[in-house]
Amino acid sequence: MRKTKPGSWIAAALLTGSFLAAGNACNRSATEGKVEKTITVTKADHGKTVKVAAGGKIVVRLGWSPGTGFDWVLAKHDATRLQQEGEAATEPNKEPMPGAPETRIFTFKALQPGAAHLEFHSRRIWEKEPPPADTFRVEVTVE
Repeated sequence: MRKTKPGSWIAAALLTGSFLAAGNACNRSATEGKVEKTITVTKADHGKTVKVAAGGKIVVRLGWSPGTGFDWVLAKHDATRLQQEGEAATEPNKEPMPGAPETRIFTFKALQPGAAHLEFHSRRIWEKEPPPADTFRVEVTVE
């Protein structure tokens, strides 16, 4: 039976860990550089920057409760880079009941490369003066 030095097991473990870390780094950099054709953003993406391919779509999904009178409205966007497609759609709650929250869905087409800003305000449409009850912002990079 052949004896090995105690340090060789440590070296083998370190070498294996290095190969695994290098493989993960290569895999991560390949996916980080990928630009999606369609991207969906939600309230969890507030304040973030997202990337979408030119000609692709950005879908914005925001929760709302129609019974409160508050609704999400598009406050700011760069129409030269992002074009809204149609009116906002509503997705009802999976378990419909009076007062149940629903989802507002806005869809935009990415027109040309560059940076664009999307901002939505939650407000009662008939109230023009008070600040919005809530705000959603996302920076979009069209590539």
